[in-house]
Amino acid sequence: IIRDVFGGAHPVQTALTRFKQEGRGVIVFLRDGAAGVPTHAIPQAGSMSEVARSRQWREVGLGAQILKDLGISSIRLLTSTKMTYVGLAGFGIEIAATELMNDGAGRE
Repeated sequence: IIRDVFGGAHPVQTALTRFKQEGRGVIVFLRDGAAGVPTHAIPQAGSMSEVARSRQWREVGLGAQILKDLGISSIRLLTSTKMTYVGLAGFGIEIAATELMNDGAGRE
């Protein structure tokens, strides 16, 4: 699985290339494929079971705690899809900017 994720022309490889160019970066790789935030937006109450929503919030919390333990409080989020994440401020993590990886420029 490590080769599938970290080898070839995948989003992770794109991020690693970007980190090399910037001189820094962090990837938090969780077994379920989350990167500290859900792989898709957290649905509103009623559109997803409470159990599934609770699981996604645990993933958010786990990733945020890892970043906090690394001394990271402000991030530029590299992503292939534009989404809004709420709740990270409660962990002391600020998303200072979101950058789309697909075009290389997409700064907000």
